[in-house]
Amino acid sequence: MAAVVATLCGCTTTVAGHATRAAGQPTGPSTSVKPAPARELLLQDGDRAPFGQLTQFLVGDNYFTSAEPAECKAALLLKDSPLRPAGSSDHAEAAYNDGEQPLYAESVDVYTNTLNVHDVVWNGFRAVSECHGEAIGVSPSGKSAPMRLSYFAIPADGVLVWTMSSPRWTCDYGLAVVSRVALVLSACDFQSGFAMAEWASQRRTQLDTRA
Repeated sequence: MAAVVATLCGCTTTVAGHATRAAGQPTGPSTSVKPAPARELLLQDGDRAPFGQLTQFLVGDNYFTSAEPAECKAALLLKDSPLRPAGSSDHAEAAYNDGEQPLYAESVDVYTNTLNVHDVVWNGFRAVSECHGEAIGVSPSGKSAPMRLSYFAIPADGVLVWTMSSPRWTCDYGLAVVSRVALVLSACDFQSGFAMAEWASQRRTQLDTRA
């Protein structure tokens, strides 16, 4: 599949966030092979990411649970992300590098039935693109500064990436989907430039060999 890219005017940033629940329900028959536990598919203590070795933490109160306007939930949420199809058999999430930059987190869902990978990604693309103008992420610890969707793309099969930015904070998001797993990723930092397309593609390859 050729890469699909959309770039919008705007450069704002946000705190680590959540995605939006999209269609793309499991459509295939259930398989006799038992899926791997969701928690085992997350990055573990000691694993490495582009920014160094990881230590796992609980997803904290700085992660968004809603967005203003509501049309931007898909672009801002990681926790309870609407981009993940409903009907999962297992779910797990974790944050990493607590108190350090970038703030990185993953949320994974495992499915007994086979996902329509193409539909999950394209439905996610459409949902994220609905975020127009300024968006504010709302978390238990407060509201973020206004942010804008500055970039979104499908760089490879089964991968969607997008960026929410403000002048002082940037969050790069990814959605990686294989036949029975949907993974949402977020990396937030004071500086932009996290290579989410490459990282989300790498995580998808890892999932494909483990799920």
